[in-house]
Amino acid sequence: MTGYLTQYGYAFLFVVVLFESTGIPLPGESILVASGMLAGEGSLNIWAVLFAAFAGSIVGDNLGYVVGRRYGRRIVVRWGSHFGLGEKRFAMVEDRFKNYGFAVVLIARFVIILRQLNGFVAGTMRMSWPIFLFYNCISAALWSAAYGAGAFLFGSAFRHFFEAYSTWPIFVIAALVCVIGMVGTYKFLFAEEDDETPVEDSDTADDASLRGKS
Repeated sequence: MTGYLTQYGYAFLFVVVLFESTGIPLPGESILVASGMLAGEGSLNIWAVLFAAFAGSIVGDNLGYVVGRRYGRRIVVRWGSHFGLGEKRFAMVEDRFKNYGFAVVLIARFVIILRQLNGFVAGTMRMSWPIFLFYNCISAALWSAAYGAGAFLFGSAFRHFFEAYSTWPIFVIAALVCVIGMVGTYKFLFAEEDDETPVEDSDTADDASLRGKS
């Protein structure tokens, strides 16, 4: 990553973040952290790093939005089941966006799965584009600052820590955080609704059935 960043600079960061934002599984966060650390060492400019990450996020998410708005439903019907996202599950995702739309867009960039589905689902359910853009810009700015500026400010400290101590506890903690995040996201998106029918509805249905027979 560092080699590519050194050779292609901000354009490489922009392209990776852009494609990751459209749903392609690329290491956008890792590239941003590496860029922030290089900026801390003086190889890159931190403001250019933050702008490239921010711009890539916005462009990628909005490309996903356009694709979802124009072709989303057809793509889900045709290909969704091959990736574990059939119409039933996609309807659950849409339901979450309808109920928590602005909040999902705001935090989606920080959460795996949501980050890839964010723009596509918002476009498919025809979420208002100005609202999507507004919250997406806030999310992209927070994400760029958290990872890029965080690595810029604390990168050297992390590097010294890794050189002085074993890194396996960090990997274990990071793995646990990823697992918790993925499981939590899965449950949030695909939790089954309560299948039990309320007693009042059941009684009402029985009364209507009896009246029909009489």
